[in-house]
Amino acid sequence: MLIDLYVKNFAIIEELQLDFSPNLTVISGETGAGKSLTVDALSIVLGGKADSSMIYQGEAQGEVIATFDISKIPRAKAWLTENSIGFDDDLCILRRVISNNGRTRGFINGRAMPLHALKSIGERLVDIHGQHAHQSLTRANAQRHLVDQYAGCLEEVNELAIFTREMQELESKLNELKNRDESTQDRINFLKFQLAEFNSIKPQEGEWETINERFDHLNNFELRIAALEEAINYLSDDENGITRKLAQLEQSLQTIENFDPSVKDIKEMINNALILCSESENELNAKMDHEGFDQEELRQVESRMQELNSLARKHRIDPLNLLIKQQELEQELSAQDVSEEEIEELEEKIAQMKIRWQKMADEITQKRLEAIEELNLKITESMQGLAMEGGKFAIHLQPNNPYHPYGNEAVEFNVSANPGQPLQPLGKVASGGELARISLAISVILSMRSSLPTLIFDEVDTGVGGAVAEMIGRYLQELSIGRQVFCVTHLPQVASFGHHHFVVAKTKGESSTTTAIRALTPKGRIDEIARMLGGVKLTEATFEHAKEMIESNRPQ
Repeated sequence: MLIDLYVKNFAIIEELQLDFSPNLTVISGETGAGKSLTVDALSIVLGGKADSSMIYQGEAQGEVIATFDISKIPRAKAWLTENSIGFDDDLCILRRVISNNGRTRGFINGRAMPLHALKSIGERLVDIHGQHAHQSLTRANAQRHLVDQYAGCLEEVNELAIFTREMQELESKLNELKNRDESTQDRINFLKFQLAEFNSIKPQEGEWETINERFDHLNNFELRIAALEEAINYLSDDENGITRKLAQLEQSLQTIENFDPSVKDIKEMINNALILCSESENELNAKMDHEGFDQEELRQVESRMQELNSLARKHRIDPLNLLIKQQELEQELSAQDVSEEEIEELEEKIAQMKIRWQKMADEITQKRLEAIEELNLKITESMQGLAMEGGKFAIHLQPNNPYHPYGNEAVEFNVSANPGQPLQPLGKVASGGELARISLAISVILSMRSSLPTLIFDEVDTGVGGAVAEMIGRYLQELSIGRQVFCVTHLPQVASFGHHHFVVAKTKGESSTTTAIRALTPKGRIDEIARMLGGVKLTEATFEHAKEMIESNRPQ
């Protein structure tokens, strides 16, 4: 139950504190006074749309706070517990702040929460029936939603819609795979051709570096042999060889040593050099003996280099990157190519989803049929008391396209407003007033089935008057037994049925306009209903009539 509502700097409300009670509360006021502002403020704190234009002129921010008693709302308690939000004294306090920069902030029991959280908890606290609800009543989706709401299968329908989208996405993927365009298939064929070349040539990791080294070795054979021969000749014992020259030098030093022993060390160094040269000559001769040339190997190496080079040129890359290119082609082909086995798996999955879809849709159909049977009777019965005597209401189900997101059937409201007239679609035969009355009947019937403790009707009595207005007031009064009902109204007949009455008044100053709302005393109620009854001049008879209306419609 809504305990109180605090509004500050919202629209033309400067500051407002309202305390509420159970049963039927009516809100009235002159045209343009802002009767619906309390409903608008409550919609904001329940997660409705908000922007900076809603802030009171000249202020930096607006604020709305609503306090609810949730002692008898287990669904609200469960939601708070699931979202780790504490609640003391069985209270749920919702707060919404709107800044002049367009940003808004939401709070639940003092904890900052996103907008969808306010909406979610709000759905467990309040049900608002807007003043323009009847205008959407002719739309197919609105009709289906109302039936599903009464049937209690809104959640199942939402799950079916999500499931249908998933199934449709898989079907689209399957069709795409089956109906590849020519360019896609050409690309796949070209990728396969390119990879066949790679698989034929089989480039290896590090091969290009290794084969280049081997080619250099084989290709420079003659140059290496000539250099070896030249080195051996330099070291040889021939007349001009280093070995012969060092031997002659050693002999000369030996002669000098006979006369000058100080050259002994020099002679030993020359002797060591002679030994090293001799050993080097032997090793070079051994290398010469093992050095061979294989013409066939050189041809094979040249051929392999040409293969790798040719493949690299085709792809305009360095031969060093051939393996990287091969991997890229394989990845692209894998992404584009789908085997028949994969298509069959997808077809089987879709077939199983269709079986599940049909089961879900059939369960929804059964709930709709049961709800429609009740709604047809109850709405037809309500029409008799809403100036449509002899009228009849019937909901028809029309087959939907296969696997429609909302199930097997579409919902169509049909009405016969007068005896003897055939049933026809609601939008074709109902006048604006009849639409408003039928919409109200549906709202009341849905609300009677609702478990929500607080219901709000915002000028749902538009377009009616007289006896019909009195019947509407009686409906709302009966509906408020055991729950809290608010009704914003301009009709004295409806207002006279209220347990509590608030009046809205607009005050114009030199530079600003403000709206105030106050609870009425018993005398104040008589004055307000007398004003609502109208007339240029209010007479004693008008006040007496207002008093009689309140007395006769007083709750039993």
